[in-house]
Amino acid sequence: MKMARNNILYYFAFLSLPFGLHAGGEVLEPPPPTIQGEAPWFTGPLIAPTAAVVRAGHYIIQPYFAFNTRTGLYDPHWKNISTPHFFSYSTSLDLTFGLTDWMDLEITPAVGYNCTEGQSAYTFSDLPLSLGFQLLPTDRFKYFPGIELQIIETFPTGKYQKSNPKKLGTNIGGTGSFATTANLNFYKLYHLKKAHFLSMTASFGVTYFAPVHVRGINFYGGGPGCAGKVYPGNGYSAIVSFEFNLTQNWVLALDNVYTHLDKDRFRGTPGTDSPVVRPSSESLSFAPAIEYNFSPNWGIIAGAWVSATGRNTAVFRNAIVSFEYQY
Repeated sequence: MKMARNNILYYFAFLSLPFGLHAGGEVLEPPPPTIQGEAPWFTGPLIAPTAAVVRAGHYIIQPYFAFNTRTGLYDPHWKNISTPHFFSYSTSLDLTFGLTDWMDLEITPAVGYNCTEGQSAYTFSDLPLSLGFQLLPTDRFKYFPGIELQIIETFPTGKYQKSNPKKLGTNIGGTGSFATTANLNFYKLYHLKKAHFLSMTASFGVTYFAPVHVRGINFYGGGPGCAGKVYPGNGYSAIVSFEFNLTQNWVLALDNVYTHLDKDRFRGTPGTDSPVVRPSSESLSFAPAIEYNFSPNWGIIAGAWVSATGRNTAVFRNAIVSFEYQY
């Protein structure tokens, strides 16, 4: 059960990443024109946010389709330990609406299908709701980036406890915790030469998880007879991303992602089979991708998100495709 739970941790973290699934930023402030008079078109990057809110009267619709595979676990000494493969097929719909010229609203419902060792289940994930606040416009200074403050509240709508042990964790889709995240996002678009541009994004976040009452086999571990209260550790993230346009339509993108989770605490009766506590963990991963943009408002991005190294966390290999429409 411990292996399945660790994978669920990764799977939920993937679905609820508050890393601004609305990429682009052209809706707020069009980038400067090239010497040919045409602006670059961007859909990505795959993971990181932009630091430009969507203006009032505009919106972004961006569905995501992901095939996720957990192939092992990184032990406390950063060693890759093979485990039975855990497969997750997930679909999320990212919707962002401009409320004012300096604030937008984002919501991302997601569903999934998990399977491992002959067991499978459909899940509904926890639901993140985000408000973005433009602290500094991206075009205020020539070289200094724009800044956005993003506040995300994740509601515990997914199943997280009283799991059937025969399901091997496949029917767990949430954490049971109200999670509050604050992200500070930086974004800047640089004109290199002729029609070539480089966009750079940096995002730094911290997440606080509210205490959770648990019973039975749950997201955090435990077993039959478990009853108590979990105090999840805080989470921290840092992302640095790049986009480079080869042509007006074709773009290369790369996300570099670091995450850290503090150790959990538990009070109560753990039950049998597994403790109810996660040790501190960290992960370094990369997400290269390629984009094709049909117009300034419509594009597609596809890529891989893979773990490079970690400690007490999942080894994963993911394929992701996303479509974006801006109005």
